[in-house]
Amino acid sequence: MGWQVSSNAMLHLKILTRKTSSTPFPLIDGVGRIIGVLAGQPGSGYAAELDDAFEEMMREGEGAGLGATSSEGAGARGWFPAFNCGVSMGMGNSHPVQLDPKHMKDVLERLVGSKSVRRMAMYQNAAFSLWAPRVYEVYERTTNTMWEKMPGLQNNFPGGVFGAAAFNFGGSVWTFKHRDFQNWPFGWCAITALGKFDPTRSAQLILWELKLVIDFPHASTILIPSAVITHSNTPVADGDIRTSFTQYTAGAIFRWVENGCLTEEKLEKSDPTRYRQMMRDKSTAVSRRLELYSTVDELLCKID
Repeated sequence: MGWQVSSNAMLHLKILTRKTSSTPFPLIDGVGRIIGVLAGQPGSGYAAELDDAFEEMMREGEGAGLGATSSEGAGARGWFPAFNCGVSMGMGNSHPVQLDPKHMKDVLERLVGSKSVRRMAMYQNAAFSLWAPRVYEVYERTTNTMWEKMPGLQNNFPGGVFGAAAFNFGGSVWTFKHRDFQNWPFGWCAITALGKFDPTRSAQLILWELKLVIDFPHASTILIPSAVITHSNTPVADGDIRTSFTQYTAGAIFRWVENGCLTEEKLEKSDPTRYRQMMRDKSTAVSRRLELYSTVDELLCKID
């Protein structure tokens, strides 16, 4: 995607400490585009309110039998229990579908309805709209079309633009080196850390292609294109407790909406002319999508 870094060594960012976590820090590529943001946290008692979100997640997880060593819900991203709710698409589905968390449905519904979790989700949404307004508009247009076309699907956080959320339980949440390939390559995934831990020694976030290691404390948020930037965490240190909350939208939903709420296979059969144009457009997709990213100067001009 044209991203460049100037050093062969990992750069350790300490700007997301509890003392300075309200100060955002944009991640900028070699030509000045904002490709992600360390969004920190707002004031007004936000970190204290997210203490409540952390306690609720721990309480709900323990009630469901999800301890730090639980293998239930563990997957390729890490050895911790993780459950998703909201709407996704893929694995052969011809349209967006409601995620089925099975026996965790009641737990996730209670968390989604929590005041502190809702505030966390909507801060992620607000930071996204501020730092990547054109990308945000694509999300907003896509998800609004999806809700209108399929009104029976449940929206986790009305007013937000993400299709799905992931709650990572267990108290020892750190991810393996991975990319979220099913997310939209040009979109952002929002991640918020929760817990009682020392961010200088626990679960530091590594962005491999950008050669960054980031101290990532409780109540801080980062937004990154998780489908194309390889990311992971350092392990959670002994005695520390950490969970996390993520929002994202499956890439297949964007393609489905762009095709008139059809899969490519169904579009080819129902409208061959539009299908051929869609296939031709793929050759310029990368350059067109990169134009969605903002620059710092552009955003400052809007403020002025």
